[in-house]
Amino acid sequence: MVVTVHYIGFHPSLILGGFEKIRIAYPIEKVYLLYDGKEDRYGKVSRYNLKRIERILAFFRPITLSVNPVSFHSVFTKIYAILKIETERSNRVFIDVTDMPPIATVASTVAVMMFKDVYIFSTHPETKGEFIPEPSSPLFEEWVERKDSVKASDIVIASLPRERLQPLKMEEDEHEVLPITILKILYNNKEAGSIKQLIEWCGYDPRRGHIKALFSRIVSSLEDKGFIVKRHGGKTRAVRLSRFGRAFIEALLEAENMSKRLVPQKKIEAVELF
Repeated sequence: MVVTVHYIGFHPSLILGGFEKIRIAYPIEKVYLLYDGKEDRYGKVSRYNLKRIERILAFFRPITLSVNPVSFHSVFTKIYAILKIETERSNRVFIDVTDMPPIATVASTVAVMMFKDVYIFSTHPETKGEFIPEPSSPLFEEWVERKDSVKASDIVIASLPRERLQPLKMEEDEHEVLPITILKILYNNKEAGSIKQLIEWCGYDPRRGHIKALFSRIVSSLEDKGFIVKRHGGKTRAVRLSRFGRAFIEALLEAENMSKRLVPQKKIEAVELF
């Protein structure tokens, strides 16, 4: 079964639209609604929209929880608690960050990375930027200046875990087939029709039993980690990169290209900006 978690901000119609798409695709068992509990204008808007969504989703008896959306601690503790409870019940969880402020999205992402079968989604509007004046009009510059009138008060640094995610071994080892090598081969060749073909692409002999067992183990691990997907067809299983796997390899390639373009600069003495 599926559980959805939504933060209620300024766009209740977007939240409901995203919920409807999830509802059509999955059997929803439970709904959590997080709202801004602060006693300011943002909180009042959030609670006003919460009542509307509660009425529309009354059939699901949504569970409402108050958070401070600009506090990493407040959002993280609520999200983590929800995920722990629901994943222990073998439920799949979808977290809606459509209306979340940046620090709340960071807190949700950190919590999500600690659990399996948990996903983050955002609902895109049909139209964007219709409230911005035409760039050629006299109102455009005035509007841009007015939007830039907010002054900085403080910064919030997220309390991240010390041990960071390192899903793959990156160091070269002549005696070991690196998962990263397999991902790069798949990136360059789109899809392997079978494990045997993948082994050949990597320059190994698929007739050797221990090589076939090694590749099968690595491919299964990469599938579990979400880097690749298998497509079953008769006696063979085609292997290709997942969307995340492709994005991961392209990120590595971008990092390699960027490091070649960047030239080490001389140390610049600190100066006052304002």
